[in-house]
Amino acid sequence: MDGVQATRLIKDEFPETAVLVLTENINDAYVIDAIHAGAGGYMFLKDMSPQLLLQSIHRVGEGGTQMTAALLHTAVENLLQNGRKTLAERTAEAAHLTEREVDVLRLMGNGDSNKVIGATLGITLDTTKKHVRNVIDKLQARSRTHAAIIAAQAGIVGSPLKSLATLADQLADLADGRTAAGEST
Repeated sequence: MDGVQATRLIKDEFPETAVLVLTENINDAYVIDAIHAGAGGYMFLKDMSPQLLLQSIHRVGEGGTQMTAALLHTAVENLLQNGRKTLAERTAEAAHLTEREVDVLRLMGNGDSNKVIGATLGITLDTTKKHVRNVIDKLQARSRTHAAIIAAQAGIVGSPLKSLATLADQLADLADGRTAAGEST
């Protein structure tokens, strides 16, 4: 069984379990498949510091998303070449989200954890989890990361390419030892 199959089985049996896929292949074609299977992150191990690995584990464990910039580039190329649905189809799917769910989805698109989303919106952690689950279900996504990609494709989180570029910048900041908010860890 490969990592994608393992992720799918884990998420089917234990949907609340966070999965971070680790790879040694920078050109890994499984990035999108792993996200569709429910992985919250996908990281390239070569030259990764133990500190960055630990930060990545914590980020995904808290409900955030994590992906190295190189693997994000692979994922974007894969989406552009083999996208599952058109922008119009994604937008139509997203149209039935409530205003609060769109707010939650925007923050999910930023890679924010449930804790950060709740604090930003002034709602409890339980309410945040309910909204996140509703967003994932309504978008028919397999994970938070998958929902964020759908949001980017649909233009809910800015323009798809701009959102992905922002995410890539945030990931580069993390690689330099800063959090997505620009604070020291």
